[in-house]
Amino acid sequence: MYRYRGEDGVSGEEGAFLTCSFWLVDALARCGRLDEAYALMDELVGLANDVGLYSEEIDPHTGDFLGNFPQALTHLALVTAAVSILDVESGERDP
Repeated sequence: MYRYRGEDGVSGEEGAFLTCSFWLVDALARCGRLDEAYALMDELVGLANDVGLYSEEIDPHTGDFLGNFPQALTHLALVTAAVSILDVESGERDP
């Protein structure tokens, strides 16, 4: 997912913002759309580098990491998404 697509005055193109992508997993899980949450989570987990770290953004065409690396906000969003999936699965949270 992209953070925004509007003109921001900064040259170049923005990559996909990984935090927003994990937030989407979180939202899908909380809405009870677990199949979609699982599918997107699997795709995103597969984008980590060899030691499981993520950058701020990723180039959707090449898979290259862009922006700040490592990005703590991305990792926090990953954990939050995983917890939401588990909570809905276990019945701890109603979708």
